[in-house]
Amino acid sequence: MSTNVCTFVGRLGDNPEITLLPTGKERVRFSIAVDRNYKREDGSRPSDWIPVVIWSSAAYVKKTNLGKGDKVCVTGRIEINEWTDGNGMPKRGFVLKCDGIELVQKKQSAKDAAVNSVAAAEQQGTLEQEDDLPF
Repeated sequence: MSTNVCTFVGRLGDNPEITLLPTGKERVRFSIAVDRNYKREDGSRPSDWIPVVIWSSAAYVKKTNLGKGDKVCVTGRIEINEWTDGNGMPKRGFVLKCDGIELVQKKQSAKDAAVNSVAAAEQQGTLEQEDDLPF
C-alpha cells in the first residue's frame, strides 16, 4: 500500500485564479508560500512555493474572498506532471491537487493593523491604571 497525503499551511502569493472550463468545471489555481523551520545568517526565513489546483471549489474561494496574503491550510496529494515546452524540451513539475482548504487568517490591511494597534495600546493603558489600585 502507498499513501500520498499532504497538508500545508501558508500564505497565498497572489489572488486565486478561477477558470471556467468548456466542460463546465471550475478550476482554481494559486501558490502558497510555506516557511522553512530555520533562518539564514542574515535573519531571513526561506520559503517554498507550493502550486495548488482545486477542482469544483470555486464557491468556497469566492465566499471566503480569499486573496493575496491570506493564510490557508490545504490538504490533498502531490501530482507530478510531465510535458514538452514550446522549444521541444521535456519539463516536469508538481502540483498539490487539493481536496480540502480552510481559511486560517485573513491578511490585515494597513488600516486594520493601525486600528488594532491603537486598541491594544488603549487596552494596555487600562491595565496599567488598574495595577495602581491599592487593593
